[in-house]
Amino acid sequence: MVYEKFRKEVERILEEKAEPLTWNEIKASSITLKQKAPYHVYVQKLQGDIGLVRFKSAQGREKKTVWALRKWFEEGKFKELLPDKMRFTILSSKKDHAIAANEYRELKRIYPFPHQLNRWDVIEAGVEDFFPEEDKRPDSIRIREDGIVHLRRVEDDEERIRIAEKISESGEFLHTDAWKGKTLGMTKPRFRCFYFYDSKCQFFCDQSVCVGHDMELDEQGEKIEIKGDKVYFVLEAAEREGSKFIWEKKHVEWRIKAVISLTDPGQRRLSF
Repeated sequence: MVYEKFRKEVERILEEKAEPLTWNEIKASSITLKQKAPYHVYVQKLQGDIGLVRFKSAQGREKKTVWALRKWFEEGKFKELLPDKMRFTILSSKKDHAIAANEYRELKRIYPFPHQLNRWDVIEAGVEDFFPEEDKRPDSIRIREDGIVHLRRVEDDEERIRIAEKISESGEFLHTDAWKGKTLGMTKPRFRCFYFYDSKCQFFCDQSVCVGHDMELDEQGEKIEIKGDKVYFVLEAAEREGSKFIWEKKHVEWRIKAVISLTDPGQRRLSF
């Protein structure tokens, strides 16, 4: 099924049922949705296109992942279903916030954030507000700073690569306005088709139409060190201007928030 039909069908069912549903419940209400699990890239797009929110319901013994619309929660509905804790893998630690991946491989901006935690730390954090008033960006979450538990640190490069590959996405969002509401992304440049100069980076993404990106580096970003075979860029949309949100603008400008460079133990190398 092409994405546009998928989007319309999911949105129709959620609007008609007007309550959070599991994927199986969505499928049961449709004659066209047949796949056991939806394409991850389709789900990523829905986050911006229809304001999709996924989480494990806080009610009931068996916590099931449900799909819902962000606007319901902004209207004050179903907030009792939202979980009070979430697990995150830190990908970029900043002055007062971090970019992290949740269990659904979605990038989230979490704040406030303590300095003692770093990239590849896995934490469980208490959620204070899923939809903070002071930051309307759909991928921002305010956590309770006193409710952070450090679970472990991902030390093995193979595991780090597996995590990064699951989160990394097509560079399509850099070329189209189909990703309304998206302000965080992670993608791979084409192999070694990038270079850094001054405060910028030029690179090519994986799209065949790509003629190159010339992107600013976050001035508060970590020191860039390319030391491995696998390179990933964590990207963030530029700050909003005035009262106009990023996703209301026709053209979204992106900047590189962080660079992740990993050595693949399985990469074959020539010996001299």
